[in-house]
Amino acid sequence: MDKWSILKERVISEKAFIAQEENKYVFVVDKKANKTEVKKAVEELFGVEVEKVNIINVKGKTKVFRGIKGKRPSYKKAIVTLKEGQTLKEL
Repeated sequence: MDKWSILKERVISEKAFIAQEENKYVFVVDKKANKTEVKKAVEELFGVEVEKVNIINVKGKTKVFRGIKGKRPSYKKAIVTLKEGQTLKEL
């Protein structure tokens, strides 16, 4: 898998900003990606050292809008912990 297609986007949320204080960064990743592929992609693209990677499969929620049922898509997200002293540059 190509390193450019593994990391889809960076998660921008209140919890993600709080996690940055602990040197953790959150990304939406490809559904087929595993921990080692995510680790290699982050290290190569951003030039940092990764300590560990946690992966979470987020199931899409069922929603009702004006009486019509729909479903949000499922996705996979990765929480990447960097080694002490390492930071990601603002994108």
